[in-house]
Amino acid sequence: MNLYLEPQGFLGTGASLMADITLVAYVLLIIPAMIIGFYFARHGKHRPHHQALMNSVTLLNWVLILLLMAVAYQFDVVDNIGRQPDNLRYLMPTVHALLGLPAQILATFIMVRMAIEDRSVAAAKQRGERNLRPYWWTHAKRVMQITMALWLATSVLGIVTYLVRYNVVAPLGGSEVVSPEATEPVGAGDEEATPTPAAIETEEAQVDATLEAAGSPVSTLAATSDPEPAETVEVGETPEAEDSGSGGN
Repeated sequence: MNLYLEPQGFLGTGASLMADITLVAYVLLIIPAMIIGFYFARHGKHRPHHQALMNSVTLLNWVLILLLMAVAYQFDVVDNIGRQPDNLRYLMPTVHALLGLPAQILATFIMVRMAIEDRSVAAAKQRGERNLRPYWWTHAKRVMQITMALWLATSVLGIVTYLVRYNVVAPLGGSEVVSPEATEPVGAGDEEATPTPAAIETEEAQVDATLEAAGSPVSTLAATSDPEPAETVEVGETPEAEDSGSGGN
C-alpha cells in the first residue's frame, strides 16, 4: 500500500489519510507550537518551556518529512519536475522542500546545541564553577530567529501546496491541477471511440434489412419484365421431326 495514495483521507479533498493528518498536524499543532515557543523565548523561559517545544516540533517535523513528504516527492515530483518545471503541481513541492530543508537542519542544530549546552553547564556546576557564561550559547538568538522565519514560511507554503494540489482552491491562471488519483492512462479514452465487432455486425444487419424491405433495383426489374413466349410443341412431335418432314415434301 502506498501511503501517499491510500487510504483515503477524511477532509473530502481526494488526498490520502497521511496527507490530511499532516495538514491538520501543522494547522493545529506545529504552527501554534512554533508561536508559543517564540513567546517563551521572548520572555526568557528558555528551559524547560522553550526547549521542550523546540525539541517536540523538530522531532515531529522529521517524522512527517520522512514518512510522507519524502515519499510523496519521490513518487510524483522527481520524475516530472524536469519535464514540467512550470507546473505548480511539481514546482510548489520543490520550492517547499528547498525552503524547508534548511529550516529543519537549523532546527536540528539548535536542538543538539542546546543539549550540549545543558550538559556543559551541568558539568561546570558540579565542578563548582561560578562563571558559567563561557558555556552558554550567546549567539543563539539570531539563529533561532532565522529558523523561526523559515519554519513559518515553509509551513504556510505547505498548506498552500496542499490546497492547490488537491484543487481546494484554483491555482494562479485558473488551470486546474490534476491530483494523482484522477490521472488517467494515456489512450484510455480512445477505446470508447473504437466500434466493437458486435456493433459492426448489428449495423450490417440493419443495412441488409433496409435493403430487403425496399427491394434492390436489379431484382425489381427482373420481377416486372415480361417473360419471353415459349415455343409450342405438340405431343408426339419434336422440332427435328417436323423439319425433316417438310424437306421430304
